[in-house]
Amino acid sequence: MTNKIITLLTDFGEEDWFVGSMKGVIASICPAARTVDITHLIPHGDIRRGAFALRCSYSYFPRGTVHMAVVDPGVGSTRDILVVRGGGYIFIAPDNGLLSYILADLEDKTIHHATRKEFFLDKMSNTFHGRDIFAPLAAHLAGGLSSEQVGPVCGDPVILPQPICRPDGNNRWEVEIITTDRFGNCITSLPLEKMGDHLSETRPTGIGIILGKEDISLPLVKSYNAVEEWSPLAIRGSCDYLELAVNGGDAARQLSLQTGDKIKLKIEYKLN
Repeated sequence: MTNKIITLLTDFGEEDWFVGSMKGVIASICPAARTVDITHLIPHGDIRRGAFALRCSYSYFPRGTVHMAVVDPGVGSTRDILVVRGGGYIFIAPDNGLLSYILADLEDKTIHHATRKEFFLDKMSNTFHGRDIFAPLAAHLAGGLSSEQVGPVCGDPVILPQPICRPDGNNRWEVEIITTDRFGNCITSLPLEKMGDHLSETRPTGIGIILGKEDISLPLVKSYNAVEEWSPLAIRGSCDYLELAVNGGDAARQLSLQTGDKIKLKIEYKLN
């Protein structure tokens, strides 16, 4: 059997035994599988942050990878568990919107509810499904179990609303702050592809931010240190969304922005 990768993305943190216990279950059921941590520092219960982190990372793994995501404030309730196959990957997550962005990205996919308890641990708690359900399920899928075997087809998974991103007049956009990272960078919902030729090398641009009655103009640059220290800027983020940042500082704090805030952007032409 070819070695398989199982990724883990959770809000469990790094101080307790939770992550290690899940890896132990995986190793017991599928010793050939290799576990890779995407992150365990998703803010507690922040489903949207987890969904975005998964979207930004899943495609950098080899095809055949099993992605297990557990941000599950409804653990122990009647919420379902999803197994999604698409794009050459398998995804396992609670049916609470955590796979919303993945489902939007994948054109061809199958979605099943995981109900077959023979693929879970025999003894299950109501508070740790990551160990008792998700980990064994991931191990069985990495070992060759088909997604069709885990349970019935799901036709109506929980889907989070997509972040607002809509044109608002000439070169203007109404967007949302999807999330802020640990550096305070504010990731907007504006994909760089929607800006098209505005990012041409021969036509440097700036980004205007309308925050209430305040209109702030930021240079659109290629690197953080292209501006003076502590100065705000706009930049192409690593996930190809427009980001607002501060060189050496915290844009979320300096611009008083947080996840979910709606703002207006305007693309400024600054011809040489």
